Amino acid sequence: MSTTTVRERVDAGAPCSPAARVTGFRSSLAEVDVAGLTDSERVDLISELERLKGAATAAQARATEAFRVSREETAPQDAARSVGSQVALARRESPTLGDRFVGLSRALVHELPATMAALTDGAIGERHAVEVARESATLTLEHRAEVDRRVGAVIGRLSPKAAGRAARRVAAELDAASVVRRMETAVASRRVTVRPAPDGMAWLTVLGPLRDVVGAYAALRTRAQSVVGGQCDDEPADGRGLGAVAADTALRSMAGLAPGQVQPVEVQLVITDRALLGTGDPAASLLAPARIPGHGPVPAPVARAWVRGAGEASVWLRRLYTSPDGRDLVAMDARRRLFTGLLRRMLVLRDDTCTTPWCDAPIVHADHAHPARDGGPTSYLNGSGTCARCNHAKESPGWAATVVRGSPRQVELHTPTGHTYRSLAPPLLGWGTDPPPDDLTPASPLERHLAALLHAA
Repeated sequence: MSTTTVRERVDAGAPCSPAARVTGFRSSLAEVDVAGLTDSERVDLISELERLKGAATAAQARATEAFRVSREETAPQDAARSVGSQVALARRESPTLGDRFVGLSRALVHELPATMAALTDGAIGERHAVEVARESATLTLEHRAEVDRRVGAVIGRLSPKAAGRAARRVAAELDAASVVRRMETAVASRRVTVRPAPDGMAWLTVLGPLRDVVGAYAALRTRAQSVVGGQCDDEPADGRGLGAVAADTALRSMAGLAPGQVQPVEVQLVITDRALLGTGDPAASLLAPARIPGHGPVPAPVARAWVRGAGEASVWLRRLYTSPDGRDLVAMDARRRLFTGLLRRMLVLRDDTCTTPWCDAPIVHADHAHPARDGGPTSYLNGSGTCARCNHAKESPGWAATVVRGSPRQVELHTPTGHTYRSLAPPLLGWGTDPPPDDLTPASPLERHLAALLHAA
């Protein structure tokens, strides 16, 4: 989900608790009168605030490691997955980054004292610690301590990348075999990923062995230079530069297309009838952006150009029925050949990305908010789009999800430590298409019952 709200928990019976003191200090930062400072004082303030971020990360690491130890003692069978997910929610980041911070915290507290000391003092930031921990991860405890000792002595003078390079150099000196094994193991993690980029673009990333990737890049450059130089009869440059031709060649080759052939892969594009065809509500904007689920908004003129430029490809239109205000998806036209799983498609269109707050991973699983084993219906209201990690984490003891509103759909996620986080489904066309609701309180039992009847109809 793109937007979430968190119910902050401060124990009213313990006003002097560490969390309460930190809350008070955080609030006091808003009262700093920067307008009354000299430029020199402003720079000093910026510097000290940066050191404060490092010190805060060190405190987070100590708390995270203590939390991990506690959970392993009380629920060892579920600690590995559950702890990372709870830390991710608390830090407002994805579960993958939550897992990474749990591992970093363990290393800092037990194995990297010099790096931890620099972080506590604010001499470095979290990125420095991540680099050192990653580059020394495969070493023995003795060798890792030596890396920490050598790099820790100068880490305050280094950038995060320089700290990582220094740690990698010392690691290669102490245990070259371990570094080689790590490189060999890394080959198993080769993959292709995609993520949105600004201005209607996207990054397609290929992670592979250095030799193969460099070779592929060289081949692309050679082909691009031939096209731009007019030496390829099957493909004119048409005013494109080297980078554009290389990108077009790579995408065409991976898709198995001939020059000029249309991409046959289906892309879901959500757009109003007014913005696409000029029909429908005359009060609606002709420039309302479209949305590609999981990737974000696309300007209406670009979306129309994509549809017009489909050429030989088939363009399928499916009607989406919304709530009266146009915010939420409530039903979908099923007339579409070679298509199954309409209910799952509706969940993806409605939720956009994983419903866990701050996860933002692509939807992989269609999950029951109220578990099916406990009588939860397989319905649009009870269904949630989640990534595999978050769906599995929710099965651990102490986790629960509750649908508290039907429209806009709002889910409460309850963790084993008693914290509650809320996620709100985005508007059908994406965040920014309407103002946030004024009232995000849970729906009444009557509202929930009426919503259930509506979606069961």
